[in-house]
Amino acid sequence: MTDLLLIRHGQAIHNLEGRWEGWGETPLTEEGKRQAEALANRMSSWLPPVGILYTSPLRRARQTAEPIARRLDLTPVVCDDLREIDFGQVSGLTLDGFRESMPELHARWQDRSDLTFRFPDGEQRLAFFQRVGRGLDAISSRHPEARVAVVAHGGTLRAGLAHLFPDTMSNWWDYALDNGSLTQVRTGRLGHALLVLNDCLHIGDT
Repeated sequence: MTDLLLIRHGQAIHNLEGRWEGWGETPLTEEGKRQAEALANRMSSWLPPVGILYTSPLRRARQTAEPIARRLDLTPVVCDDLREIDFGQVSGLTLDGFRESMPELHARWQDRSDLTFRFPDGEQRLAFFQRVGRGLDAISSRHPEARVAVVAHGGTLRAGLAHLFPDTMSNWWDYALDNGSLTQVRTGRLGHALLVLNDCLHIGDT
């Protein structure tokens, strides 16, 4: 069995401003850096220890992974499949801006069961789910019997959970995942188990 520790990156500037970011390189806020340090502090005392650390290549994920890597003496492995969905022309907009500037597209986006939905000049929802699933499957198969930390994005982790637990596919958006949160999944040939969802206890520990 592989122990996957799914980590949503700390608060980034676009989170604070309520903007869609996707593949953009927005940095962490000071609060996001605090959340990343708190994660590193908490994980440093775990037994068995985390043995491998993966991260999305996007700046906010790498900044979250950096203190974890220092505290655990690990070298982050960058995995392109862990990127957030590409919002294309929607990147940089607020939710209200998206609704006002592209009302028909916004209405279609709200149907979360529509996997053929594609952001203009961006990524199709189904292709995104397949990419994330491929990435997590590869990580799990590469590290059997290991405890692996994966730093990524809210959309990426929701897509990953829907892939691991297909019975929840129709409700994939309902997974609540706060900035700096930990979610623990145990994966194996006989199935997967969701052990912890959206654990934020460490965020108050600074």
